[in-house]
Amino acid sequence: MGKRPFIISRSSFAGVGKWASSSLGENFSRADYMGYSVTGTMLKNIAGIPLSGGDICGYDYNTTAELCARWYTVGAFQPLSRNHNSEDSIAQEPYVFEGVYDRSVTYLQSIKYAM
Repeated sequence: MGKRPFIISRSSFAGVGKWASSSLGENFSRADYMGYSVTGTMLKNIAGIPLSGGDICGYDYNTTAELCARWYTVGAFQPLSRNHNSEDSIAQEPYVFEGVYDRSVTYLQSIKYAM
C-alpha cells in the first residue's frame, strides 16, 4: 500500500477526498463563524471529503479566551482541527489564556479537556 501525502487544500474538485483534506478557509474570530465551521465540515463530509475542518479560534481578528476555549470544544469533534491565525492577530496558543472561567476552571484547563 502506497503512502498518502498530507495535503490541505481550500479548493477542491470531484474526488479530491481520496487524495487530500480540505480546510474551510480563513474565517473570523467570532462565535457565528464557529457555528459555520460545524455546518461547513458536515457539508464537506457529505461531498466526500472526510478530513475537513476550520481554523480553531478563528483566523482573522483577535479572539477571546472564552471563544477559543469553546472553539476547542467544538473542534474536538471535527476531523481536521487546527489552531491557525493571521500575523495581525494576537497569539492564540492555549497556554496564553490564563484567566479563570466561572470561578472554578481555567481556560487552559478547559482547552486541555477538549484536546
